[in-house]
Amino acid sequence: MTRRPAPAAPGRRLVAVLVAAAAAPWAQSQTIGALQGEAHVSPFANSSVTGIRGIVTAVDANGFWIQDAGDGNALTSDAIYVFRGSGGSKPVVGADVSVGGRVQEFRPGGNANNLTTTQINATSGAGGSLSTLSTGNALPAAAVVGAGFLPPLAIAPDVGNVETAPGYRLDPSTYAMDYYEALEGMRVSLPSAVAVGPNKAFGELPVIASAQVGAAITSPRGGVVVGPGSFNGHRIILDDRLVATPLVNSGAQLSGVVGVMDYSFSNYKLLVTQAPTVVSNALQRETASLAPGRFGLASYNVLNLGGDAPQSRIDAIAGQIANGLSAPHLIALQEVQDNDGAIDSGTTADDVTLSRLAAAVSAQTGRTYKAVSVDPANNTDGGQPGGNIRNAFLYDTSRVSFSEVVGGPLDAITATAGSGGRIELNLGAGRIDPANPAFDDSRKPLVADLSVDGQQIIVVNNHFNSKGGDQPLFGPNQAPVRSTEVQRLAQAEAVASFVEGLLAINPFANIVVTGDFNDFQFAETLDPLAEAGLVNLTGLLPEGERYTYNFEGNLQALDHMWVSKNLLGKGDWAYDIVHMNSEFFDQVSDHDPLLLSLGLVPAPVPEPATLALMLAGMLVVARAARRRG
Repeated sequence: MTRRPAPAAPGRRLVAVLVAAAAAPWAQSQTIGALQGEAHVSPFANSSVTGIRGIVTAVDANGFWIQDAGDGNALTSDAIYVFRGSGGSKPVVGADVSVGGRVQEFRPGGNANNLTTTQINATSGAGGSLSTLSTGNALPAAAVVGAGFLPPLAIAPDVGNVETAPGYRLDPSTYAMDYYEALEGMRVSLPSAVAVGPNKAFGELPVIASAQVGAAITSPRGGVVVGPGSFNGHRIILDDRLVATPLVNSGAQLSGVVGVMDYSFSNYKLLVTQAPTVVSNALQRETASLAPGRFGLASYNVLNLGGDAPQSRIDAIAGQIANGLSAPHLIALQEVQDNDGAIDSGTTADDVTLSRLAAAVSAQTGRTYKAVSVDPANNTDGGQPGGNIRNAFLYDTSRVSFSEVVGGPLDAITATAGSGGRIELNLGAGRIDPANPAFDDSRKPLVADLSVDGQQIIVVNNHFNSKGGDQPLFGPNQAPVRSTEVQRLAQAEAVASFVEGLLAINPFANIVVTGDFNDFQFAETLDPLAEAGLVNLTGLLPEGERYTYNFEGNLQALDHMWVSKNLLGKGDWAYDIVHMNSEFFDQVSDHDPLLLSLGLVPAPVPEPATLALMLAGMLVVARAARRRG
């Protein structure tokens, strides 16, 4: 999963959308608190002001922040950003200044999914003025995030657009978004904090106040985990725009965090003004064990692994498979790119990519691994343009075999009933319904018909469409619209239909449906898989262990392993999410892999009459479930 691009320059004011309010256009003198107001948009937006006094608390490439002694109103911020432009003069930290200019609501990037921040445009073009009255003044005291003043866990009320909702007034004691808005531009400190994610990109480090450890679903390893209706609004993102943030992993203990509160890329951020102290950073990668004789099946999103990857990255992924996952016999891979990676050359073959990875895994395990995949048509399956990501399998040839009859990009895999209750597939490996619009510009599920210890196991490897088009948690629209769920639901229905067909042929079939589903274990988009008769093993783990990915400090399970009830009922299985990537700044991938360990026992084959009764019952249940949906 890729993140947004970094800003084009260190300054914050690159593109603006200015929100106008019904305010007088003439110059007027006001306090900072009056300018900020008690809502998300200033009551003086688009008005000119003069004589705004404050102490300079921080300076960046395009302006500076000032803060005054405050008006005693907990709903109004006591600070504001003054925009001067890259060429405008700026005062020094500690200066007492008087500012004039136009009040504006700046929307980062002009993106309608971003909130605005209030600023004074003090450039000459906006009639701005700046006078330094004195220097060397003590900075206003920072608001201390700790016991007695902690951000709420709830993010925002469901009111529609918070900028235009009639009568909307900040409620910082109830909602995290309002808590941060009431601190916009102000000095804020966390005397003691815990990292709830790694500093892995763009110098952003998510933390919570130490006083809130355990306030939400918490990983034993130090992070906070999403749950139904719970998205951890108490996370605070430290940003390095002014001073570098420390390179630490999730669970690191910090002290002395001080900065100014800002907003960009759909998040409130504390721009640190001094280097935080790292008290501890001791988290270690997990490893898994696989007992001799047991069958190991893993799923692993390898983050845009192309055939042009440096050997060090190939070896690192192979090392995690061989050592961290104890060399499983079958690995379902996602985000495998073509031979020249993200170069848009028209190449779609991945034989170089997979042969390099298979060779590295074989070298580190002493066993022979082969790979299977289906090359997509060029630029039809989403992901990086030219990368042609697809799903693939690596398998240990000493334990796993299959027909090696592999379909093409538009060849659908289908099932019929064979003798002895066996499911006969037209391909040894192929894609589910590749022409289905549900899979437009998205990865097609890859099915492998495998033989393990003389038993048939059918594995479906998935990578559903991403959540990238959804509105953010900290955006103007509340509750956020999750538009990408429509396609994921359709994809889940297509996979569920395929599984229902398999179970109609043999209710005792060994079926595993795994991969990166890009949604949470409690998401309704995945309900069709449960209705088809599968059980999500992720949902059987303790709440604090249900995560494979860290997004902005929110641990979440995007990767899952669903199994047929026959496999679950055998009882001789173990499942784990092996946390070796998501919590670390030096990641091999951005996803944690999954590992299922099985002691295979042959399943009974039902008599024809029994099978017919079971099939009739399953059809009744399936139809009832559809009606409920």
